[in-house]
Amino acid sequence: MAPSTKTPTPRIAILGAGPAGLALASLLSHNHIPYTLFDLHPPPTSTSSLIPSGSLDLHPESGILALEKCGLLARFRELEAAGSEECVIVDKEGMVKWRDEGGGGGDGGRPEVSRGDLMGLLMESVHPEQIQWAHKFISVSRDEQNAGRYRLLFSVEGAGEVEGFADVVVGADGAWSRTRSFLTDAKPRFSTVSCVTLTITSISERHPGLVGMIGSGSFYACEGGKAVIAQRGGRDSARVYLMLSSPSESYLETSGLEAAAKNPKTLKSLLLENESLFASWGEGIKSLIETACSDDQGGAEITAKPLFMLEIGFRWEEREGVTLIGDAAHLMTPFAGEGVNCGMRDAVELAEAIVGGLKNRGEAGDVDEGIKMFERGMWERMVGIQQETWDNLGAIFGDDAPRAFVKIMESYGPPPVDAE
Repeated sequence: MAPSTKTPTPRIAILGAGPAGLALASLLSHNHIPYTLFDLHPPPTSTSSLIPSGSLDLHPESGILALEKCGLLARFRELEAAGSEECVIVDKEGMVKWRDEGGGGGDGGRPEVSRGDLMGLLMESVHPEQIQWAHKFISVSRDEQNAGRYRLLFSVEGAGEVEGFADVVVGADGAWSRTRSFLTDAKPRFSTVSCVTLTITSISERHPGLVGMIGSGSFYACEGGKAVIAQRGGRDSARVYLMLSSPSESYLETSGLEAAAKNPKTLKSLLLENESLFASWGEGIKSLIETACSDDQGGAEITAKPLFMLEIGFRWEEREGVTLIGDAAHLMTPFAGEGVNCGMRDAVELAEAIVGGLKNRGEAGDVDEGIKMFERGMWERMVGIQQETWDNLGAIFGDDAPRAFVKIMESYGPPPVDAE
């Protein structure tokens, strides 16, 4: 916990140890700037990274840039690739409409890495004594007793409510950020898409036929307001996302999918026997769903959740010493693969603002001005990415899918097309 006496260097609190929060902590450590990082989860164990997780493609101008600034790029290159940059788009029958071979083994411009491996890599560069685990963030408020500019309140199991103080507060606390609630009344809205997430383990060994269908990277089957998306992951796993478009955020509950997700066999029956779901889809895609509805999820959890987003162009009223990064600042759906990348780019730009402010007199006011410039640059940078993400959602779940999605992918450059 940050001490309560005033220090010449502003006390920095980072709320949330996701990729954005960890990247910022790593960058501050790299620049010898003290901070305290708080997270609601217990510390990871030695086996945490063995649980299958979704894969991420890191972009040169954001995720890769952050790792380079953290001094972690060489170490990153040593990690096992979570898959390749290959991408396949098919219709509901499984007919290939577009294929891009990508970088083969993940050695292209946007290398794939499992989320767990990325988190572990960033964690290695953060000083353990600067992380406060199992601190559930409750609220931030102005500190009336002047122990620090802001009073932070946490809930800690066995200790009840615990307070801390900070001069600079960075909310990296995700979709339902409580730091955001301090800055604005705006809340995420339902994106019109809900998602059931499943995991297949040892896919090459146990299900070589599925490997032949989904390839070594990403696989999209979309039509009629539904999509089956598969991503190859680390340790020979694959994540399968069943995406369903609906005007109601309660769709998963009213359709029975939320309750069925607690029992893989019940879930499989509902998905494959219901005409409004996937009963009429091609045999290969149904085999993928059936296999994914296994009791063996490799320690991963089957989840059924609506997807939320912040409005395109969302911003908040500037407030000295408090800012947001990552999903807290610009929550999006995953349909452009930009979420983690943008959060890590936020971390780079915010770290530069903090370092620049401290090079002056090292006072909170100098950092405040840097934070304002960071926010304005981030807001401008994000609008196009938010729009791209929304456009991709419309193409995947619209009436012209998968054709509309193929047209978007073709606009990025001419891939080697292998349509059947």
